[in-house]
Amino acid sequence: MKDTALRLQDKTILLVGPFNGVTQSCVRQLTEFGCDVAYVSHDNPNANRYIEGLNEAREVHAHYGRAVHYHMPLKTPEDVQEALGAVTQSLGRIDALIDASPLAWDGKTEAKHAVEVCMALAEKCIPFFLAKQKGRLVFLFEDACLTEIAPTINTAAFREMLTKNIEELAKNYIGKNVTANGIAIGVTDDFLLKTNPKSPSLKKSLEALQVDHPKLRLVEYQDVALGVSYLVSALSASVTGQVLRLTQGFHL
Repeated sequence: MKDTALRLQDKTILLVGPFNGVTQSCVRQLTEFGCDVAYVSHDNPNANRYIEGLNEAREVHAHYGRAVHYHMPLKTPEDVQEALGAVTQSLGRIDALIDASPLAWDGKTEAKHAVEVCMALAEKCIPFFLAKQKGRLVFLFEDACLTEIAPTINTAAFREMLTKNIEELAKNYIGKNVTANGIAIGVTDDFLLKTNPKSPSLKKSLEALQVDHPKLRLVEYQDVALGVSYLVSALSASVTGQVLRLTQGFHL
C-alpha cells in the first residue's frame, strides 16, 4: 500500500514570482513541511526580511526547511540561466519549480513573451528532474472568473496560452515522473488590494464585490499553499496536465 503522508523533507523547491500574500504563504508552508525553498523575487528586495524571519523559526522547529532569497529580474533567457545558476550553487539541486510570475502579469507586456519566459524557466529545470527521474512543475495564475469582476485586463489570451503550454509539458514527460500542473486562483486579499487599493479595508472591498456577486468567497492564502504542497509531493504523481481551480466555487 502506498504511503499517504505528505512528506516533503527531502525536497528543494524553486519558487519565482512577485512578493505577495500567495508567495509568502507558499514559502512559509513549504518550509514548515520541511522543504528547502529558493525564492526568486523580481520586484521587492525587502523580501529578505521575510525570509530571515522564516529561518529564525528553525531555531525552535528543527524540522523546518531553510529558505534563501534572490532578488533578480526574470525577463530574458539569460536572466533565467543566472537565477538557476545561483540557486543550484546554493542548494545543490532543484526538485520542483513553482512559477507564480503569471500572477504579476498586467497586460503591459505581450502575453506571448510572458508565457515564453515561463516556459524557458521550466525547460531549464527539466534536465535536473530527468537526472533524478522525478520533478514537479506548478504554475500559479488568476482564474478566468476574475475577469467577470474586474474586466480591466483581458487575461484570456494569456491564460489560454499558458494552459496549453502546461498541457504540452505534461505530454512531453509522461512516464518520466515529471508532472506539470496549474493552479487557477480566485479572489484573494492580493486581488482585492490590486483592484481597489483606495478601499478603507479589505473587508469592505470584498463586501462591495459581493453586492453584485453574492456567491463570491475569499480564497485564503493557505488554501493555495496547501494545493501547491500537494502538487509538489509524491501524492500527486498521477496528476499531470491539470488545472486546479481554487475559487471557493465562484467559477461554477
